[in-house]
Amino acid sequence: MEVLYKIMKVLVNIGPVGLIPIVLLLMGLIASRNKLILLRNSVYVFLGLLSFSLLLSFYINFFNPVIETILSITNKKFQVIDVGWMMSQKINLYNPMVVQLAVILIGLNILMIFLRLTRTINIDLWNLWIFLFSGIFVYEVTGIMWMGILFSCVIATITFVMADIYAPYIESYYGLKGVSNPQAQTVVWAPISDLINFTLNRIPFIKRLHVFYEEIQYKLGVAGEPLIIGFILGFVIGAIARYRNFAFNFWPSLGFAAFSGMNLSIITILMPRSVTLLYKGLIPIINDIRTFINSKITKREIYIGLNSLFVAGNASVIGLSTIMIPLTVYIATILPGNKILPGADLVIIPLILVWAVGPSKGDIFRSFISALIIIPLVLLITTDMTGLITDFLTKKETVQIVEGYSKASSLGMGSNLIYWILTQIIKPMLKLFS
Repeated sequence: MEVLYKIMKVLVNIGPVGLIPIVLLLMGLIASRNKLILLRNSVYVFLGLLSFSLLLSFYINFFNPVIETILSITNKKFQVIDVGWMMSQKINLYNPMVVQLAVILIGLNILMIFLRLTRTINIDLWNLWIFLFSGIFVYEVTGIMWMGILFSCVIATITFVMADIYAPYIESYYGLKGVSNPQAQTVVWAPISDLINFTLNRIPFIKRLHVFYEEIQYKLGVAGEPLIIGFILGFVIGAIARYRNFAFNFWPSLGFAAFSGMNLSIITILMPRSVTLLYKGLIPIINDIRTFINSKITKREIYIGLNSLFVAGNASVIGLSTIMIPLTVYIATILPGNKILPGADLVIIPLILVWAVGPSKGDIFRSFISALIIIPLVLLITTDMTGLITDFLTKKETVQIVEGYSKASSLGMGSNLIYWILTQIIKPMLKLFS
């Protein structure tokens, strides 16, 4: 058990950017005939993930000035600070049941495949963290290990089934065949987006309204290129960030807006390049693994479970995220009942919006409506989970609450819809133990 714990600690420290290419390489060693090409493709996957992750970090930091401006004009006092999902990593890693629970979850996935309850082989082992956190949360509150294991397994089971159901969207719109997204905090929003699209398609006039980025780009020609669109959006965001200074410092403010436009245009150009590099290595490896499984194990269609990070570089997702990230902070300032200030976990917004865009088939209008409904739900659910999560995080002084806030939570830990529904069912029991 000690050896397994050390292995898990190493895997956590590697992170998803390094872990996913390693797992693909190991599976490919069994499935692929040409090991040299496999090694090259694994390097492509690693470089694509690494470059996209760095660009995503720059992308999120780009919004800091406009977020500060939004917060400066609100009188709302937030009670809850967003400490980020990384805090759960610290909690998971040092819990005594983490190794047993991880082995059980991997075993559960294998068992479900053999029992034909799922088609998804989850190779994104790093993203087991949400399943681990939910189980450890229940165990720490109740002191009953089997209850924590059961809670975690139920969430994992529902997630694997949902990943199967929505895998066709990843192929039909994002162009990745044989891939699913068993990531509980993201794929859980796909049914909500589906329901919104179902409703919009039955409203007169609105059902005929379709706006696709590809069509806009075609009609605008050069003006519709990512370089130009990125510059315009970046310029507008920069202008909003400095709107108070335009009357007194016009040229410096204009220069800041232009610089913001150039920054965003560079990011929007480079992101698709990193995704192209990623797919260049990923698609051949996935095809080899699926061919091997179909020829040696089963003829059933099997999905390789990956992080939504793999499709978050889509142009429509980035375009929608550019609007929704600052809008998320603004919504937080005006939404009745919301108490959390989005911060450390804003990076999860593009990953969630993957499932606003996919079911809408890239329709910008429908994706935006879905996002306008999903984001407030994310904020409200996170707020509702704050009490339990704060008690859990501050237990044994794991987390120190930042001065000025009374509670701590995170969009990543607290906004999982399945997690929230199940917690509402067992909340009376949790309060007995807390």
